Amino acid sequence: MTFSFSLTVLITFLSKLGLETFYPNKLTLRSLLEINKNSINEEAASSVQKIPWCFLRKLFKLNAECRGCTQVSNSEDNEESSDPLELDLYTADESADNEVNPLDLVTALFLCADSFLQQEMALKMTMCQFSVPLLMPHVNNSQSTLMLWALRDIVKEWCPHLSESRDFVENHIVQAKIPLYSFVRLQNCGLSKSQMLNQVLILGQQNHNIFIHREMKGGAIERHISNGLAEVYWYLPRGREHPDVFPDPIAFANLRGNISESLAQFTFLFQVSTATFVFLDKIEKEEHEILTSLQDVKSKLFLVVNRKDGSSKEDMESVKKTVK
Repeated sequence: MTFSFSLTVLITFLSKLGLETFYPNKLTLRSLLEINKNSINEEAASSVQKIPWCFLRKLFKLNAECRGCTQVSNSEDNEESSDPLELDLYTADESADNEVNPLDLVTALFLCADSFLQQEMALKMTMCQFSVPLLMPHVNNSQSTLMLWALRDIVKEWCPHLSESRDFVENHIVQAKIPLYSFVRLQNCGLSKSQMLNQVLILGQQNHNIFIHREMKGGAIERHISNGLAEVYWYLPRGREHPDVFPDPIAFANLRGNISESLAQFTFLFQVSTATFVFLDKIEKEEHEILTSLQDVKSKLFLVVNRKDGSSKEDMESVKKTVK
């Protein structure tokens, strides 16, 4: 089964955010400024339709808190209600309509933005040290858009430890020869690969998250359109005098959703990656067939097994069978 969200699901979600008239690729920098000219100082979203603009305003100010724009701020209804039962009913019945997963929000905005706004968004996201879209899922099919145009203006500099000179290298990031390491998961996986990647890459910066994960604000909200999204982040060393995690630049790709639902994206990432890391608890029959059908598996595929106390013998046997 290949993941695809229907056009109905997409339009319903975009309508919820007030973005349906901008799909596909009709949102421009100019329209963004026009829409926000009367609310430029508004820091919180007073309605769900204002969430995208709250996110974009903060992003364009390079405010790393922009990904916290996932839900409506305290509404007048809640403030005016003095009945606890009424408030509980509101929370139970309507709160889901007033919040969005930040991954869905980013996906929606990139699907609605034109190519130039996509470039600006990607540039600002990298400046905030966020991951950016690499593969954008399509509606009703197994294809994805490789976001090279959106990433083409990103210029970075780094200082490899192994370089004979101590000069910094500067290059457009999509043109640089940097190895790609991809991280994917199976359906049953209980590990958060995004959290694990953050812990490795941020080097003790506990308050910064490169990849959105379930423990972040809004990260546990149900996703509707972002499964199949692959994000990328470039780790760039600063030189021998710094406590770099890796001595040379490395690109990290993170596929959202499991590989059975995003087979086309997984296959592409496996083909272009130096190594692919698969997070799992056990391996189902369909997943076994997918993994064992790949070419050059031994040199490129690594299984990251979440061996829990309650793991059954059958779970471990399914892993050993695939490894063999």
